[in-house]
Amino acid sequence: MLEANGVSYRYGKSSFLFKQINITISPGEVVGLYGESGTGKTTFAKIISGYMKPNEGRITIDGSLYPKTGIQPVQLVWQHPEKAINPTWKMKKVLQEVGYDEDNQLLSELGIQKEWLQRRSKELSSGELQRFCLARSLGPETKYIIADEITTMLDAVTQAQVWTKLLRMTADCKLGVLAISHNLHLLQRVSHRVINFNDLVNNKE
Repeated sequence: MLEANGVSYRYGKSSFLFKQINITISPGEVVGLYGESGTGKTTFAKIISGYMKPNEGRITIDGSLYPKTGIQPVQLVWQHPEKAINPTWKMKKVLQEVGYDEDNQLLSELGIQKEWLQRRSKELSSGELQRFCLARSLGPETKYIIADEITTMLDAVTQAQVWTKLLRMTADCKLGVLAISHNLHLLQRVSHRVINFNDLVNNKE
């Protein structure tokens, strides 16, 4: 189980962005985290995935403190895929960096076409790039996915395709997912339960 226990954060000496947040995510569970823009959802995503340290509280997996050394079992998928990929690399190199080859079955399941592997990020659409970001995050050591507004920039059809594939793999591999969005209707459709982040941040000082 992935747990955030009493997590608080503030930038510098400013007021707390959020305080004493407790969230649990079980293997195979999709937890929706709903909130308006500017409430600190992305900062919380960075903390729970190990990119930032909280001012207070801790993140644990099965009772052990996270992050740890080595390959991380929690992977963050960002809202803007073009900012998460080296623009000078061809997509084949992007995937080779995390151990994929072009015949990997997962790439086919995500709808990644082989001809895309010879392109750079600027030659692909946001939806195509986000499929690569998902593939890169779904390594053999991954146990949890933090999906921060991953389909906000995509059209409705591509949104449905991305979420359908992600939810199927979540069920097959028993991955836990924290789905973060300001789109409550989407979260209600894809999540087992939805937490209102706006209510949680009312605990801040």
